[in-house]
Amino acid sequence: MKKRHDPWGVFWSFSSAFLWATTFVCVRHLMANRLVDPVTLSTIRFLLGGSLLLCTGLAFKQEMFRIERRDYLVLALLGLFGMVGMSTFTFYGQIYTTAINSSLIMQLNPIIILLLGFFIGESITRQKVFGMVISLAGCLFVMGILSFGGFQFDLGHLKGDLFVLLGAACWALYSIIGKPVVQRLGGYRTTTWAMLLGALELLLLRFFISTPIIWPSGGSWYYITYLVLFPTAVAFFAWYEAMARIDLALLNVMQYLTPLFTILLAWLLLGEHLSLSEWFGAVVVLAGVVMVGMESKNHKISKNMKEKAC
Repeated sequence: MKKRHDPWGVFWSFSSAFLWATTFVCVRHLMANRLVDPVTLSTIRFLLGGSLLLCTGLAFKQEMFRIERRDYLVLALLGLFGMVGMSTFTFYGQIYTTAINSSLIMQLNPIIILLLGFFIGESITRQKVFGMVISLAGCLFVMGILSFGGFQFDLGHLKGDLFVLLGAACWALYSIIGKPVVQRLGGYRTTTWAMLLGALELLLLRFFISTPIIWPSGGSWYYITYLVLFPTAVAFFAWYEAMARIDLALLNVMQYLTPLFTILLAWLLLGEHLSLSEWFGAVVVLAGVVMVGMESKNHKISKNMKEKAC
């Protein structure tokens, strides 16, 4: 039985939230200074990170190779959306936009999942609609399209923000498609093979794109090594350790620390900051996401109570 406030579970959840925040800061440094291109960075990250997760899983005697044939195609599709699409779009976007904007826009993932779910027949409540609307409004403030003075035309980071939004949409598709796979294979095994297959797909992508390759050199390898080890391998390991020890509701709430950590780290390490209207947008985005999450949790509890009563 899970312990709701297991100290180690809280520690692992806190660690994953913090490490994922450092991803945005680390990638922004690499992208802004053109130290590596998005496809090369994504390939290195998931090839090495996935290999580390595979070795760790084997060390802990998990059945990493017990996969049915029908699952390989779905895992490849997960790699395409969750690793190739999400990573490439997000990293490319961070050439043009800030680490803070990227982190906040990625928080829209539950809202995008809600929208996609509606088109495939999922139910949607008024509270979810309201949460979605205010989150999207907050996103417009973060992206600089809205301010307290109304619409403005100095769009600044809009190109980068839109690419990050595409990355968030890819991650939402990954989440929807991956749900039944995770139920069959478990989250750790699914993530590991999606990373490895995604890395192979990124290698194949090189034959179809004409963007120049920027191979990392010198000090940039320190950042890439950190990215592979901590925000990729260790963070995912921490996430699944936390999932095994604390309630999923508490785990999800603690992940809202990621954009807050990103704001702090980007300010300290990159000199980034938010204007008053962007702070307002950040709060509104998170409030809307929490509202949608709480409604989903309440709906699930209500559904479980009805099933027990039958």
